[in-house]
Amino acid sequence: MQIIQLSAFSFQLSAFSFQLSAFSFQLSAFSFQLSAFSFIGVPQNMQYRLAALDDLDNLAELHAQSWRDSYRGIFSDSYLDDEVWDERKTAWTKQLSAPKPNQRVVVATENGQMLGFISAFGDQSAKWGTFIDNLHVAKAAQGRGVGKQLMHLIARWANDCFEHQGIYLEVLEDNLSARNFYQRLGASHRQTNLWLPPGSDVQVNDLIYAWKHHQQLLQVDS
Repeated sequence: MQIIQLSAFSFQLSAFSFQLSAFSFQLSAFSFQLSAFSFIGVPQNMQYRLAALDDLDNLAELHAQSWRDSYRGIFSDSYLDDEVWDERKTAWTKQLSAPKPNQRVVVATENGQMLGFISAFGDQSAKWGTFIDNLHVAKAAQGRGVGKQLMHLIARWANDCFEHQGIYLEVLEDNLSARNFYQRLGASHRQTNLWLPPGSDVQVNDLIYAWKHHQQLLQVDS
């Protein structure tokens, strides 16, 4: 009888061990699901670095394509189709070959492909502070936080180098997606100017969006 009881007890232990194993398997499966979930939409090989002369063609191409996507109907078709790439390459050649002391250009890359870039000039305006001259993210990379990270990198640089200033940029009134993006990052519309787009004879509203201080941008988590 004692042997039978021990056998029964051993069987119960085995069953309990099996349940623990099953539970451990469930935990492993759950852990795998969490791991898989954590990688969804998260850049795995994203790098942010200062732009170099080797980036010239990629900068010009991304810049030109972004303008084609955003400004069709505002810039002339002939400019967007035939002139914009050469014009952007010329502009970037000047900027990267002889950078101004207050210039900062940061690019975002993944597996050797340029996904976005930002350029800024510190202490550009006595009234507004650091000027974000360009921010462009490839259409395929939008929604992954690239633009926000580029903005934060420039804000940190500006905060370190031009501490007691604001930060600002210009955006066309008709570029609603860009305006919404900047508003989510805490910018406010401060001024409206008239601007003549390339190849056009009709002026459009060019809006100044600004943050009173770099920390306003750095503290926003949109």
